[in-house]
Amino acid sequence: MGEDRKKKHPPKSDCWPNDKDYLDGATELFLPSERYLKAYWDADILDDDKDPQDTIIESKEAFNVRFRVELRGKLWKCICADWCFDLCFTAIGDGKDFNLSDVLPANLKSKLKLCDWEGCDTTCIDVTIAVPGGTISADLCGTLYQVGAKFELRCCGECDSDDKSKQGHLAVAGHESQGEYMFV
Repeated sequence: MGEDRKKKHPPKSDCWPNDKDYLDGATELFLPSERYLKAYWDADILDDDKDPQDTIIESKEAFNVRFRVELRGKLWKCICADWCFDLCFTAIGDGKDFNLSDVLPANLKSKLKLCDWEGCDTTCIDVTIAVPGGTISADLCGTLYQVGAKFELRCCGECDSDDKSKQGHLAVAGHESQGEYMFV
């Protein structure tokens, strides 16, 4: 590394703010994030009907929700964190807006979280939940929803806490539209 890079210092240390001789000779490390930290994510609502264009689900029937994350790159193997997944339902017309986590039975709600995940164990995450029939209600003539999937990756917190201030630092977040679904 060239001398010009060696002489550059961050304006003030976050770790040692009162140190006047901050990391004498420090060299900034440039990490090629695209090469060492790539991620792909997908969410799907899977009805028992094999037609992927079918977005009408009978509210009395069970369906599956699948969240997948594929992590590529060496640095993921060094990361430990908590994953959280959810679906958001926004009623079009009459109906109540809600998150899947708000209406799932207690024994399934925890399956939307992957606590204490370690990249050294796996970089392929697949969380599939069987949503029981009757979980998503439907009014007379059905209820139409705009549905979106979301995820968060948090570190250094209490994964199972409902208190957001205890859940740890938000490192990565994302969302994906699932489109319109009608429950009848």
